[in-house]
Amino acid sequence: MKTRFHFLALTAILAASAMPVHAQDAPQWKFTEGVHYERLIPVQGTSSPPDKIEVAEFLWYGCLFCYRMDTYIDEWRKGIPDEVNFVHMPAVWDATMETHARMFLALQALEQLDAAHRDIFRAIHTEQQLLLTLREQERFVERFGVSAQDYREAYRSFGVESSLRRIKDLMRRYRILAVPTLVVNGKYVVTGGQNSNMPEMLEIVDELVQRESTER
Repeated sequence: MKTRFHFLALTAILAASAMPVHAQDAPQWKFTEGVHYERLIPVQGTSSPPDKIEVAEFLWYGCLFCYRMDTYIDEWRKGIPDEVNFVHMPAVWDATMETHARMFLALQALEQLDAAHRDIFRAIHTEQQLLLTLREQERFVERFGVSAQDYREAYRSFGVESSLRRIKDLMRRYRILAVPTLVVNGKYVVTGGQNSNMPEMLEIVDELVQRESTER
């Protein structure tokens, strides 16, 4: 009986001494669900390969805060790990936003989006080119070597129509209510706005990426 008591006591001591080690090893997360980000239930699918952690930014070219956020995004992307796949998504709530979303998707189909992306923001916010008509957009894309005919065909293509439907469905499933908004792996939503701390938004995304990585 004494030997058994000593064994149990020793087991309890060892277990108690191990507890702080485990607590110390656990990540100390800085940001809080419901305060800094929202969790999607159920988790939604993404457009990235299963071995990648997707970070998707929903934006509108006519949004001044998206324009400002783009500078931070551009710098942030230089330091993301290989396991992260970043994608832009054009938000669509009305006819004006759909016009810009079609421009995004048409240039993406023509493999000119990367070259044009920042210039679209500048044209709208610093050059007072609203780019709300097909003709305006045709003239604009000529600077990237895209002909009016090629652009018009892409703008009205089946592929662009299909992508628009998919984006609207994603916005519904991701519960996108404002831009800029960042969605991490179809699970976490970080929303911006007029009074948002944009660098902090990306800190939150970094922590959520880390959470996803540690849970794999």
